[in-house]
Amino acid sequence: MPYQRQILLSSKPVPSRTVILLSACAHLAALVLIFALRDAGPQIVPEKIQTAQRLAGTPHLAFKPAEAKAGRANPLHLPRTTRRTRVAQTRAGEGGTALQVLREHAKAATAGMVASIRQRQFYGFSTEHFDLAAQTAGMLPVISAAELPPRFEQYITVEVTIDVDGRVADARIVGGEAPLSVQQRLLSAVREFKYTPARRDGTPIPSQLDLVVHIPS
Repeated sequence: MPYQRQILLSSKPVPSRTVILLSACAHLAALVLIFALRDAGPQIVPEKIQTAQRLAGTPHLAFKPAEAKAGRANPLHLPRTTRRTRVAQTRAGEGGTALQVLREHAKAATAGMVASIRQRQFYGFSTEHFDLAAQTAGMLPVISAAELPPRFEQYITVEVTIDVDGRVADARIVGGEAPLSVQQRLLSAVREFKYTPARRDGTPIPSQLDLVVHIPS
């Protein structure tokens, strides 16, 4: 007798409706569980974002209506009045001394005089009339070669700031080099100079001029 193998087949090869319904319920339950675990799990923040938050000093920003209504200040934004006050204090610290203010005014007035002189030279007239400051008293010290190093020779430029009364408000060396003792003698003498103040349309104004001194004198 030849070998025979029998294969048993179901009389209903298509799954029943009950099996399909149970399978769908199982898949739906698995999806719900996956989403629930994902929302409840820890959130991983990229390293670059964490670094930026540490540098900014605010790892988490959130608007809190309760705190805003209570009148608490936002630590990230200063009031405008505070910012303006700090800017004013900074400006006063940078250049708030009377001498610095006078020097700036004298510099601006001198620039106006130079522009007026050039206008008069080129066009024959100017819209404003300026009178330059003129020295009326004071003498430079005599600095001999014996007070200086061997074969020392320099041209020293002294910037002189003159106020509206004709006094020397400031004198400083802006060019050339000399021993400290020579600089002190030169500046002390220049500070004793007297001038007729510069004028603009007859009104005294501060001004600046440069004295070029040859050493030894």
